[in-house]
Amino acid sequence: MTLTAAATLAARRDLGGNRKLRIAFAGGCGAMGFRLAAARRAVDGDLELEIAGIPLLLDRQAASELNGAVLDYDEDEGFQLDHPQWGVSC
Repeated sequence: MTLTAAATLAARRDLGGNRKLRIAFAGGCGAMGFRLAAARRAVDGDLELEIAGIPLLLDRQAASELNGAVLDYDEDEGFQLDHPQWGVSC
């Protein structure tokens, strides 16, 4: 997973203090979705890592799906996750 410059700046601005960006799988059959939130600590089983100086927590499902994904930030839309190989499947 990579973070764009815009996502890195927004995460630094929004996280502050000792919070981390937690990404959790929130999809189902035919819908790949993720929930992003600020967190102070890992939830059981979270993978902890740092990308571009941003501390991240990934739940188990997110960790298995985000290899190759790009986290971007748009002032109107907020954080956006994209992956060139995601499609609709069950």
